Amino acid sequence: MKTLAKSFSAALLLLLAATAAFASEIYGASPEALDYYKGNQLLGQWRVAEARRAVEEMRKIPSKAIAARALDAHVRFFEGDYGGSLNSLEELGVGGGFYELVSATKKAAQNFKSRERDGFRVYWDNPKDEVMAEMALDALAKARKALSDELGFEPEGVVRAEIYPSIPAFTAVSTLTKEEVETSGTIGLCKFNRVMMASPRATVWGFRWLDTLCHEYVHLAIFRQSGGAAPIWVHEGIARHYEGVWRGRAGNPSRFSLALLQKRFKAGTLISLEKMSPSVAKLPSAEDTALAFSEVGTMMGLLLQKRGTGSLKRLVTLIGEGKSDRQALEEVWGGSFDSFYEGWREWVKSLPPQEEDVEVTGIALKSEGREEPLEPGRVADPGAGEYVRLGDMLRARGRNAAAGVEYDKAFA
Repeated sequence: MKTLAKSFSAALLLLLAATAAFASEIYGASPEALDYYKGNQLLGQWRVAEARRAVEEMRKIPSKAIAARALDAHVRFFEGDYGGSLNSLEELGVGGGFYELVSATKKAAQNFKSRERDGFRVYWDNPKDEVMAEMALDALAKARKALSDELGFEPEGVVRAEIYPSIPAFTAVSTLTKEEVETSGTIGLCKFNRVMMASPRATVWGFRWLDTLCHEYVHLAIFRQSGGAAPIWVHEGIARHYEGVWRGRAGNPSRFSLALLQKRFKAGTLISLEKMSPSVAKLPSAEDTALAFSEVGTMMGLLLQKRGTGSLKRLVTLIGEGKSDRQALEEVWGGSFDSFYEGWREWVKSLPPQEEDVEVTGIALKSEGREEPLEPGRVADPGAGEYVRLGDMLRARGRNAAAGVEYDKAFA
């Protein structure tokens, strides 16, 4: 059996090398290999329930038994059954990069606890992170309601949101490197049909982790609605726009974000949409990453402002129907892509001068195995610092209500 499985696995590697072709155009492939390929095409679009049904259909035909087991291993991984996926791969004698990813994920997730509500299940490892579970579920439920209203998206099945206790654990399952995390500040990811995030305890100063979770959930919505076809600038623009929707704030870029945008606009050093691919996490500096978010977030905000409710939903839908990002944008905008981009540049020019000092540094990560003390009064986000300082001054004078208003602005 193992000899047959290894032979089948070798054939699959050759078959999957032809990923540019449609399944129906691959000639000379056996029916079982073709079904395996089609099942992985479904997984590539995160149509996991359909891929599961494909496995069950393949199991009914004896000649497709090994192919069904191979596809089942992949489906289990996307379902979150990492142990079951790894066992199947080992039984089939399959190694390579996917095996290593599944093995690393199983190890990182082996002590997970979880809590489920409203179509989400939040997982954590370290007992100290359990306190985050209810807050995460509340925020994600609010984001789900908002995206249902704004984008018409309702997730199929339960959405997994995994909180990893350390940077090594997060990088092992996310395929990012530690250097990419430090440089770009990317501390959350939506990949393999799930939301992943490192615990705020893994960083020195923490971060807006509820915004991060909801940002990644927006990515899941866009990926599923577009069939995985939306480019990174559309992904990040819409995710940036809606990341604060759990607290009732969609859009509304911070003064710091606008100051950075103005600074780089005047210097003629904006990030092109093409350079944002394959991921903003791979841009060379934290400032470039922050700038990319500011650019595409304000672009999506402008599109929504000028073309009204439903414009972002229509953009994603058209891309999912097979139009290119430029074609879809032009159809929603009602003009050429160049006219949209020029309209956005004119909007940037019209912004009032921002009086924020702009300095962006990478995220500060804790050294493994030690808890680093927090410096009282230190704020990691320069855009929030002014509001926090004013809030502290008001609180010191007993004006707690007014202080609360300023603290709210720091998290806006």
